[in-house]
Amino acid sequence: MVNVAGRSKGCFNCRKRRVKCDETQPTCKRCQKLGIACDGPRTLVFVEGKIIRSRRTQNPSNKTKGVTMTPAWKREDVKKSASVSPPYQSSPQHVGLRFNEYEVYICHLRRYLYPNGPVDLGLQQLRTSDLAISRYPTIGAGANPLFNQAALTFATLLFGAQHHQARILAKGYDMHGVALRQLNQALSIPGCHERDDIINVINIMAMLEMCLPSGPRNWLKHMLGLEQLIALRDPGSLAYASTQTLELYKGVRHMILLASLRNRSPSILARQRWKAVLQTPLSLEPREERELHEVMADCTVLIAASDEVSRTRNTHDPVRLERVEEIQTKARDLLTFLQTWKQQWDSEKGNSCITEDDFEAICAGAPQALWMVYKFQNDSIARIFMLYTTAMIHVLQIVEVTEELQAQSGFPGVETSGTLHLIRAAGISIARSIPDYLQHRRYRGATGFTSPVVQWAVLMAWQVLGRDESAEGKWMVGALQGYSEYAIAKAAWEV
Repeated sequence: MVNVAGRSKGCFNCRKRRVKCDETQPTCKRCQKLGIACDGPRTLVFVEGKIIRSRRTQNPSNKTKGVTMTPAWKREDVKKSASVSPPYQSSPQHVGLRFNEYEVYICHLRRYLYPNGPVDLGLQQLRTSDLAISRYPTIGAGANPLFNQAALTFATLLFGAQHHQARILAKGYDMHGVALRQLNQALSIPGCHERDDIINVINIMAMLEMCLPSGPRNWLKHMLGLEQLIALRDPGSLAYASTQTLELYKGVRHMILLASLRNRSPSILARQRWKAVLQTPLSLEPREERELHEVMADCTVLIAASDEVSRTRNTHDPVRLERVEEIQTKARDLLTFLQTWKQQWDSEKGNSCITEDDFEAICAGAPQALWMVYKFQNDSIARIFMLYTTAMIHVLQIVEVTEELQAQSGFPGVETSGTLHLIRAAGISIARSIPDYLQHRRYRGATGFTSPVVQWAVLMAWQVLGRDESAEGKWMVGALQGYSEYAIAKAAWEV
């Protein structure tokens, strides 16, 4: 039923003059005042419509003869339901995008991880079903619930801490307790040292303790435990390992070496069997970088040996003197090896660096030793140079300790000032390399992950330059203010 009067029900004269008609029957008052003939306002006319069936439905084609027709009673129900008044009609619900907060946390965490590293690869394999929103989102979820729980714990805590969100932090610490319980349960299973996911989870826990320490030296406890777990493995098994397992070894090796140096204990990576395996193409890294890691591993053994000798009370004991001389000889051999390594490195095209004046630092009042900076072809070469310089500092420090031990024993002609000068020069070299390294990363748009090699190199330079008591140390602190590589390394070494 429809209304047949258009949009207006007024009389003809009012519609023509485009004025509002009062619609008085039989003639409107406006026309009466003007004294003109009025046909009166329009009335409602209702027309009963009848739906005429299409001829196609009356004469169905041969193709549709075999199709089952809808019964009349069903068509009638449909018509009745369609004629219901609008307030009672059902409409499709609004469909919106499902939001999962843990996806945001994971994306934020991946900015600070080594691209395609062990942890990053594990995060890439997470499915949406592994991120079900609940108090403990990954208990029993996914193909690897142990890794999922640890990774999401790290992501949640890091996001909450950096964005100062107390609610997210509280949730992350609840998840952290669950992750630790799951890890302890997994470690109680015989043969757990063969599982790569457990190695990766311990690595995540150590990284979390570096960024957000829950207690003194907790990151060190995780890494020393990880080293003992890896020591149970057969190095020869790496010959049959997958590429992902080899990448896992490559990722944790930095952490193991740095933990051993911090704890001043010999590393398993200094053992000949581990060196032999990592000297093969399985190492997945350049020969030059592998050789520097071997030097760092040897330093852990010599540091532990020098500490043991220094605890001997009798400074004139012949056995002690012989041991000191043996340690010093090995340290000087490492020093000679590093010098040869540097010559070969510089001889290759693209590896050498050039020295330029840093006018920005000069105008800002930097110490004179930092008026120059080193320029490299890319940030990867700068990182290798800082790894070499860090290894050089460790070796020189061992030589310095042995010279002091010899001086305590009354050795004539022992002088450590030359060694101290070389250590300071190495620290200056690292400080001069940092600006160009950061500049290369900014040009590439890399604002997140920073290599642990650079983190420890920054800290070593800051320490040997006198920390905050020296002008160079204060300048480094100001230049690196806000960079994670300095803050994380400083917190981990508790300086």
